[in-house]
Amino acid sequence: MDALMLMVLAVCVFCCRAAPVSNSLQVGGSPVSVQLGHTATLPCWLSPPQSAEQLEVRWFLPGEGFDSPVLLYQRAQLEHGSQDAAYAGRVSLGLKDATSSGLREGDVSLKLANATLQDAGDYSCYVSSDKEYDTATVSLVVTVTGTPSLLSAVWIPDGRVNLSCESEGWSPRPSLRWDDPLKTLTPQSLQYSTAPSGLVSVHSWILLPASTQVSCWVEEQEVRLQLQEPPSPPQGSGGWAAFGLLLSAVLLAAAFLLYRKRGKKAKLFVEGPENLYSPENQTLLPKGKIEPTLISTARQSYVNVKPEHDGNEYLKIRDNKIRDLQREETLSPDLPDGDQVTCLTAITGTPPLSSGRHYWEVSLGNSKAGLKQFWWVGVTRTASIPADSHLTPSSSDGFWFLSSSSTSLQLSTESSVLLLPPPGPQTLGVFLDIERGELSFYNVEEQSLICSLTAAFTGPLFPLFNPGKGDVAPMELLQRVVEAGQGGGNTESKVVCETEAGHDGEALQVRECGEVL
Repeated sequence: MDALMLMVLAVCVFCCRAAPVSNSLQVGGSPVSVQLGHTATLPCWLSPPQSAEQLEVRWFLPGEGFDSPVLLYQRAQLEHGSQDAAYAGRVSLGLKDATSSGLREGDVSLKLANATLQDAGDYSCYVSSDKEYDTATVSLVVTVTGTPSLLSAVWIPDGRVNLSCESEGWSPRPSLRWDDPLKTLTPQSLQYSTAPSGLVSVHSWILLPASTQVSCWVEEQEVRLQLQEPPSPPQGSGGWAAFGLLLSAVLLAAAFLLYRKRGKKAKLFVEGPENLYSPENQTLLPKGKIEPTLISTARQSYVNVKPEHDGNEYLKIRDNKIRDLQREETLSPDLPDGDQVTCLTAITGTPPLSSGRHYWEVSLGNSKAGLKQFWWVGVTRTASIPADSHLTPSSSDGFWFLSSSSTSLQLSTESSVLLLPPPGPQTLGVFLDIERGELSFYNVEEQSLICSLTAAFTGPLFPLFNPGKGDVAPMELLQRVVEAGQGGGNTESKVVCETEAGHDGEALQVRECGEVL
């Protein structure tokens, strides 16, 4: 009974402070949306316009205390004694738009700086005089863009592929949908979970035919890929292939993101049976997904990789630039037509890599010549590449690389994985961790991951390069140079890359490429 009397008394005190007036207080469109850490203005104003300089203005959270306001303005000044401590130093009276004259015309909007997830919710705007009061409610939504979407594909024995799509760290709860250009897709599962921080994760999976093109959308973020069913294992290998399928948690993967509107990067992991077990070295890959290394971490292992001058008759190699002779004044009459990138224009690099972590960068274009369309970049365990224009090497042959054509980027896996659409990067970063079994590729200009695959690497491995034929732009292996710093004898490393080209495509000037290591 005592508690009930206190509640009734509190309501009476609130209501008796002033008499209500009708339709004098208005608020802007609701809800108001703000990115985490940014500043929001919750609009609220008197209508018709009238001065609020001598009125009481109180912003508070409904249900959390009229007497512990977010902001309190009375007697022509802000009062801080009773203010909710969570808003101290972050709130002030703002302007609902650029034409507002503020309190003089009854604009009592709330300006909230450094928005947090805990700030999301409803806010009451309360204005009163000695004779009347009015109140209105404004909702605030604090938004956080989640992590790049992770798309995983696992081939299963019945001829289908299990695709899962997940992303974490969103506010508010994101939408997720699957798209197929030919039919409507209904996922087998769509689940949301909320972390203690208040951020939301989403996960969905779907079963589809093994040869498919599909997109996963999380909000405006699209991850799109085209898959083809892995080839049947050769006769006599059924035992180890079946064993590999049972261990399909092992990663053979690619990561790619296409943000149609936001221009960010996401990840794609593709699991397949072909590299789960290596019959040659009897090595099993570690179980579980391997998160790709950040480019900032990878660049700490920079190595100066150079092309092997092996006398390839279809290439010209000078100053770490590789170009096909078809772009030279004297064309080789034996250069075959057909595919733009074949083993005829592929070479290895030095040094050979037997252990450890290694990172290098390759320029694939410049402002004068544009971007290369046709290329291979990666690693191989083959020291001498056969001069065979009909050979299309893959991971089963000891070739792990990313390739580019006019229509897609593609990994050299047995299970064909196309990353759609191009263009590729201007500067490609390559990171190899032999013990961990990771090979990752980066867009250096955007400081973002393009794709990552893992395999049971055994050394020595040789850097692999193929400039293809017909492109104006050369392929250049960028070298890290050490320059003396100023003061104290410190040194800093810089990557030098091509910026302008002369009449023959050779560099005239250089600039710092990417971050200082």
